Amino acid sequence: MSLPTATFNEQERIWSGTARTNIYNHDTSVGKLIFNTMRTWPKNVCQINEADGVETTFEQALTWAVRISQFFKKRGLGHKDVIGISIQNSTYAMPLGVACFLNATPFHSISTLLDQDTTTHVFSITKPSIIFCDGVDLQKIKAATIKWNPEIFTLTDHVPGVPSIETLLDPTATERIYQPEPLKEGGDQTVVILCSSGTTGLPKAVCISNNYLISDATMATNEMSIFTPSCLDWLTGLVTFMYNTLSGCTRIISNKPFTPEHFLKMVEKYKVNIAVMPPRYLSALVSCPTATPEALASIINVHYTGGWASSATLQKVQNLCKGALLTCGYGMTEMGIVTANAGLPHMSSVGRPVPGARMRIVDEEGKNLTYNQVGELYVHTNRVWNGYYGNPEETRSLQDSEGWYHTGDLGYFDEQNFLYIVDRKKEMLRYESLSYFPTEIESIISRMPEVQDVCVVGIYDERVGDEAGALVVRIPGSQLGAKDIMDYVAKHLPAKEKQLHAGVQFIEKLPCNSNGKTLRKAARDEFVAKKGAKSTETH
Repeated sequence: MSLPTATFNEQERIWSGTARTNIYNHDTSVGKLIFNTMRTWPKNVCQINEADGVETTFEQALTWAVRISQFFKKRGLGHKDVIGISIQNSTYAMPLGVACFLNATPFHSISTLLDQDTTTHVFSITKPSIIFCDGVDLQKIKAATIKWNPEIFTLTDHVPGVPSIETLLDPTATERIYQPEPLKEGGDQTVVILCSSGTTGLPKAVCISNNYLISDATMATNEMSIFTPSCLDWLTGLVTFMYNTLSGCTRIISNKPFTPEHFLKMVEKYKVNIAVMPPRYLSALVSCPTATPEALASIINVHYTGGWASSATLQKVQNLCKGALLTCGYGMTEMGIVTANAGLPHMSSVGRPVPGARMRIVDEEGKNLTYNQVGELYVHTNRVWNGYYGNPEETRSLQDSEGWYHTGDLGYFDEQNFLYIVDRKKEMLRYESLSYFPTEIESIISRMPEVQDVCVVGIYDERVGDEAGALVVRIPGSQLGAKDIMDYVAKHLPAKEKQLHAGVQFIEKLPCNSNGKTLRKAARDEFVAKKGAKSTETH
């Protein structure tokens, strides 16, 4: 993989990637492309389920997908319907996704980690008539969708009396002459819906078009194996799914929690070539005593995404994976991956704009900035986005009338057109891939009688993500302690991502602007300074 080239228009103050090229017809469906590709290597191993060792060939996976797709067609499902998915990685997950593409019916995939209330919220947006889930989550899905009672199928942990996906896999008389459904609305038709959170509130349903998924560039070939812990509910899982089905590589899947020891065993057993992981997994890997260059010899590409990795960690990864290329990028579910970087040079950058992307750095007055000036990143992908499903207001708040995404991230470009992300303007935080909002924790702490004011900030740790820390103003004379607050939060918000892992610091007054609004970045700086001062005093 070579670094993308980029240019800067000094007059307009816009950074641009090279022109995007397309080798496929704009209106060719992803389902058709996958259908043709998977028939190219019928006997090659398409997928290995690490949990039970089941190997699936492209021929077998496509046969299953065709049968499931024919079921959808028989049920009258089309491009205006939605199929719900809430599953972990398993043998039938990939064929199910392919089946949806073959029938050109969008699937709405959500995380199995969502609680019942959030599951109710996100599925209520699209109201799928059919939902696929794992048996362990059946009661949660039933309770969350009780208002419209969709038909539910299980993929694993089957439950008596509930149909399983295997009931859809019987041979059909017409499967050998099957052809994928064409796109009714062309290449900009929505084919996938994923969940994403804004700056406040519950997740929204992000519409992803057919053309969003098609890329000329891929880091995989049909002779490689690839691993990522993500399933179809994350962008990385979806992208890896596309590599798997369009490039012919073998995907290693696992539903076990990530540990470096388990990852090393998979690399050794399956000769993994490409690993796509968040920075905290890399941090855990380089700290593992059994991680050696010999154990990781098969790795040729490590792609990290979803957070910031320290230079020290990346150098250690490079020392362990001596012949591997380290790559990263920047993106959002709504707009896709828009920058790419490769190799250790400029390792603190997220890279340069990819082909077709344009970017500008904007100050608070809407003025475009130039090199080395920090402002909010705006991105234009030159592609149609169908917005948040059923939510035009939130769509307009992210993408303006000229097509620019207001990312909410603060960054700058250097003179070599590399982008650096320095802070999050948006308030959503993420701990171990679980999203949470500081305002929710603040609302709990503010209930305590001895708390006068509070601001919860995210302290980034590459191992876990954003650790919540509370900057608290006590009422005069109060002896309220940090442990009291941490215990109170734990009692009222038991979810692990919402705990005050970074601790509590006390201050006389929260930093605020002239309107009295708390300045969250300044509060975080105060928190870090106070925590650092205490650490110095104890040594």
